Amino acid sequence: MSGKTSNLVVSTSVASNAYHQNDKGEIILESGLKAGLKNRMINLIALCGIIGPGVFIGMGSALASGGPAGLIAGFAIVGVLVLGMMSSIGELNSAFDFNFSVHGSRYISKGFGATVGIYYVIIWITNIIAEYVSLTATMETYTTVIPTYGWFLIFWFIFTLFQTLNVSWWGESEYFLGFLKLGFLTGFYIFAIIYAAGGIKDKSPDNPFLHYPLRSGFKGIANSFVYAGVFYSGVEGVSMIAAEARNPRKAIPTAVRSTVFRIFYVYFGLSIFYGITVAYNDPMLTDSSKVMRSPMTIALTNAGWANSKYFVTTIVWITCFSSINSAIYFASRALFTLAKEGFVPKCFTIVDKRGVPYVAIHTIHLFGFLSILSISSGSSEAYGYIVNIAGVACFIVWTAILVTHLRFRWGWLKQGYSLESLPYIAPLFPWINYVCIVLGVVLTLVQSWSCFVPFDYKTFIDGYILLPLFPVFWFCYDYFYFKKGIIKYDEMDFETGKRPDLDDTVGAALDEETGHEKSLIAVDGVVNDEDFSELHHRHMKSSTQSSF
Repeated sequence: MSGKTSNLVVSTSVASNAYHQNDKGEIILESGLKAGLKNRMINLIALCGIIGPGVFIGMGSALASGGPAGLIAGFAIVGVLVLGMMSSIGELNSAFDFNFSVHGSRYISKGFGATVGIYYVIIWITNIIAEYVSLTATMETYTTVIPTYGWFLIFWFIFTLFQTLNVSWWGESEYFLGFLKLGFLTGFYIFAIIYAAGGIKDKSPDNPFLHYPLRSGFKGIANSFVYAGVFYSGVEGVSMIAAEARNPRKAIPTAVRSTVFRIFYVYFGLSIFYGITVAYNDPMLTDSSKVMRSPMTIALTNAGWANSKYFVTTIVWITCFSSINSAIYFASRALFTLAKEGFVPKCFTIVDKRGVPYVAIHTIHLFGFLSILSISSGSSEAYGYIVNIAGVACFIVWTAILVTHLRFRWGWLKQGYSLESLPYIAPLFPWINYVCIVLGVVLTLVQSWSCFVPFDYKTFIDGYILLPLFPVFWFCYDYFYFKKGIIKYDEMDFETGKRPDLDDTVGAALDEETGHEKSLIAVDGVVNDEDFSELHHRHMKSSTQSSF
């Protein structure tokens, strides 16, 4: 570091150096959350967490609208934005373990951070609603004896009970489900190669990628932007996970580096292997059944497996379960953070002795009942509008993260800190940020461009309502609630929130007499620990610099 040391007032926010052990020996951070997510959990969640039901069902609509070449182009362009954004998260979250809404409030303004956090909650609430619809729909493939709302109530209570377990259970479940999803995906890739190569007797897809590469030209590519934005959502979740990670300075850079693999293996891989097995004009892509519209189902059926829909339904069910499980986690932690920072009522900061923010969890999960709107034909239109706003919210949040990173880096250097003291240094700064910010703005604007010809005011409002609301929320928070504006570079806080990696003997403070790890607990509200300051300095200097 730059040698700066000071007595730090312990923040009541999620940004704090302090932690202690509960009666079970679990590490509880000053924020109240449990540091229960291990490196292996975070790495696999980062790798497989974004594999949701959309890659098996929604990709069918994406393939039909743009063709495989359109999909690849769309995912490549949006992928550049994702790479830049994840690079920013790597630098921000490896240095400080709180999420990007808090970064925004510390390096731009309180109102900016609050607005980003609110938009992120919106993303995951809409995701919860959409995935409940998909989950209940898959169950109807097996039986129609239980009505849709019955399945919803059953799963709602299951998720409610599961989310009240400590965060380690959530991490282990996503770790296990991640392996399953990765296995399903790899298995399909192997099948697609064999099928496309003529390895199945009397069955051949006749190379649809060659004959039907792109549909509707640029319009097809532009339509792919919408799908890419939705399918990529969740990749930024490692920033939320950092707050409950045992070793954020090790785990977050590793998770960020896996972004390239995720983009190529998951999205480019699916675009290619769906493209070589299913033509974009295959009539089954417009089937009334969601599962039957899946390119995976179509490929397996055309290859001779008549009952493949049951296999794909099982895969979709597993991914829906994982997706809802993650959505509740991300939304509740985002709401918890907003409350800790004073952006929403403090009641959402209540946690139990295991570090579970149950008030935030149950409040968020109640929004799942909106999925019942899809049952009624009269309410289905409203349901569609609710879900569609998630795409534009993603692009806005990603762009905000890139802007926050710009301010962070400039403030960091202006206050005299060295780049070498950062555990992870974002490559190609600041040019990658500039390019990705422009890209984020363009993608946000073109996402609903089809509503102009012919003009559809409902689609226009749905696609663009969040754009003008962002500066409105930002302004109202800053000038009416906090009564503060943009934070100056020399006023930025780069000290609070430097939590050491708990499993690192270099990063853990040791008691001089016993040699055991000691808790950095505040005395009279102040952390005055020179050992910790020096220890953190050594740990940061010893961290390996890395890029993609």
